[in-house]
Amino acid sequence: MPKSAYRVSLRHRAGPLDLDLQFTIDAPWTVLFAPSGAGKTTILRLIAGLERPTAGHAICIYPGGTRQLVLFDTESRIFTPQHNRATRMVAQRPALFPHLSVIRNVLYRMSPQRPREREEAPLVWDQKLDEIIHLCRIDHLRDKMPAQLSGGERQRVALARTLASFPADLLLLDEPFTGLEASLRDDIISDLRDWTTQQATPVLLVTHDLGEVFAAQAHVLKMADGRIAAYGPAHEVLAEERARLLQRLAPYPYPFLSTQSV
Repeated sequence: MPKSAYRVSLRHRAGPLDLDLQFTIDAPWTVLFAPSGAGKTTILRLIAGLERPTAGHAICIYPGGTRQLVLFDTESRIFTPQHNRATRMVAQRPALFPHLSVIRNVLYRMSPQRPREREEAPLVWDQKLDEIIHLCRIDHLRDKMPAQLSGGERQRVALARTLASFPADLLLLDEPFTGLEASLRDDIISDLRDWTTQQATPVLLVTHDLGEVFAAQAHVLKMADGRIAAYGPAHEVLAEERARLLQRLAPYPYPFLSTQSV
């Protein structure tokens, strides 16, 4: 079970965006599912502390309810800065250090605060690095520079760099698998799900891709018109979308039509 749960109630207006949401993150993986432009990225940024909501409150609840962290509460004028929140976020457009190789980008977030820690337990750090590199399928990219990477490769390096900064109370993923072929995407999601389960860290994934949702075996927060329209297991909440997709793809005899994968 996840080591923390998040309860969020917020209202937020920015230009044409009008959000009024109440939801809880307490499953191992939760997907925020909505079409492009619905405000999914904004919601992640509000939880991460990168933006301030118009109104509302959000709290992180630790096991047993004995300890809580208020992320924001506009009525009480509380706002916990990003660096004081135990959330980690992989942005939709990753920003890697252009002057550092792939492996140095990952190690930047992995380096311990006290230099002696690296000397005292090198095997632990090396094992963690190798595990993350394998999970993100970037071993062959170790010595490359960011300018040499494709968009999908940059996303995987950004994911590895974020995982290297663990532990965390919540992992926020903003469409990090866009552009990956389905088999590679599903393999990474499967391994990442196992990894975050071991870490007892809940995940909030933003996507509008049905394949990602079912690969993640997630509970789904389905948004419509800036509100939460439904919540529950993917096969229940997205049954209509899945049926429509299979109907559209039915004439094409390809492996990805398997009802196991969609």
